[in-house]
Amino acid sequence: MSPEARQEDLERHGLAEEPDGYLLSLRGFQAGMRAARALRDQGDEEAVRLLALDASDPLRWEYARCLQIEAFSRSGI
Repeated sequence: MSPEARQEDLERHGLAEEPDGYLLSLRGFQAGMRAARALRDQGDEEAVRLLALDASDPLRWEYARCLQIEAFSRSGI
């Protein structure tokens, strides 16, 4: 995958690559929360627990970031 295509894919998932890892944008958080709700609807207990947290809770943001990194990884990188 070209660097340009990789950057587009990162942006599509709401991620930015930094020296210390991936940063999650608000758009990425929203996409991660949609994925978490889908997991919750399938009975995923971790998603149930984390969706019960306040939206400003750092754990909820970290969960969304992990879901987006996983989705990005599956997209062909």
